[in-house]
Amino acid sequence: MTDTAQLSSCQELISKQNILVLATQGKDGVHTSLMAYANSADCREIYMVSGKGSQKWQNLLQNPQVSLLIDDREGKIPGKRHKIKALTVKGTFSPVASETEIKMITDAIAETAPSIAAVFSGPGNSIIRISLESFQMLNGPQDSFYIEL
Repeated sequence: MTDTAQLSSCQELISKQNILVLATQGKDGVHTSLMAYANSADCREIYMVSGKGSQKWQNLLQNPQVSLLIDDREGKIPGKRHKIKALTVKGTFSPVASETEIKMITDAIAETAPSIAAVFSGPGNSIIRISLESFQMLNGPQDSFYIEL
């Protein structure tokens, strides 16, 4: 598979899914969260929303480095487990300050996960923006590749 095809396969998985696992690191150790998300058109940014008092938010403020796991396991367990694609993403959190950007991202999240957007629309919540840095794709149990962006 060419580098372009590998990148396209990562972008396709990101675009087709809307749930991921977010791993953050804080003073008490690693914390994981199941999150709804939206992505930028070029799949170089992922957007989520969270309460500012949550453990994940506090961890992001202390350490902006994250890992994300996006997969297509739904409907493939148990009979097609060998066909599951799993994408591990390394990225960095950066705050969103611009009201225009906040509106654009909130609208994107509302489109991919309307029930989440409604729940997290108040002032005690904020956007988590992750700039993606690398992809490690696992196609089934043995076929994998790594890409730095």
